Amino acid sequence: MKVDRNKGFFNVMKTSEKKASIDMYGEIVDEQFDDVETSAVSFKQALKDLGDVEEIDLNINSPGGSVFSGITIYNMIKNHPAKITAHIQGLAASIATCIAMGADKVVMPANAMMMIHNAWTLAMGNSNDLRKQADDLDKINQTVFQSYVDKNPDIDHALLQKMMDEETWLTADECKNLGIIDEIGSSSKVAAKISPEMEAKFKNMPNQFKYYNVEEPEPKEPEPKENTDNDVINDKLDDIFKLLKDVADEVVKDDDKKGDEDDSGNEPPTQSQNKKFNKFLF
Repeated sequence: MKVDRNKGFFNVMKTSEKKASIDMYGEIVDEQFDDVETSAVSFKQALKDLGDVEEIDLNINSPGGSVFSGITIYNMIKNHPAKITAHIQGLAASIATCIAMGADKVVMPANAMMMIHNAWTLAMGNSNDLRKQADDLDKINQTVFQSYVDKNPDIDHALLQKMMDEETWLTADECKNLGIIDEIGSSSKVAAKISPEMEAKFKNMPNQFKYYNVEEPEPKEPEPKENTDNDVINDKLDDIFKLLKDVADEVVKDDDKKGDEDDSGNEPPTQSQNKKFNKFLF
């Protein structure tokens, strides 16, 4: 199957005997159906396939996705013996930021962004069900909150909670000041493309990440239209009408000539009468 890398991809490769690179571009999902997504299962298999490596560059450009898959990946990164450096290539939003926090070092280009917010879900049921859903979300939020605190134990808890409550988009400088990244790197040309489905989950998304800003391909020249049966019939009718008009013109001319030669005193047809006849044909 051909992978459309404009939508995202999950790619794993060894760059040397003891060093590897993992590209996590796209959404984090519970079940991976193709190579444009990342799941906890696929990530675990990737680490297994890499074997005994000492360094891993984890390149992230993701709008987030499944909280539990993201937390699982975070724990795998956190517990892996290799030195893992997370590179925020374009965007790390939602649970993708949590994944980055598991790395030993986080590098973020000056033109990249992070987004932190509270978890959300679709819920239905009675009042007791909905209260339980709300309580569960609070627990999930606390788990994600803790990942930022583990990265920087000195972070202002009240400020962090306020940012999560308000869905906050952070520049590299702001992330560095919060202590959730270690280094600001050179600008990256990579830009995240967020699907309309993911876009609907965010409240304050900057325009550069919106789906409608993705450059559309140039329109193709319209292909020549093939003649249909109706086109052929219309062409034949046009020929018939033209022939009838020519015949009618000849008839009118003959009548005019006869009228001029007629000694009975009858007047020849007037110009207005000829026009009425021509209009009838068309």
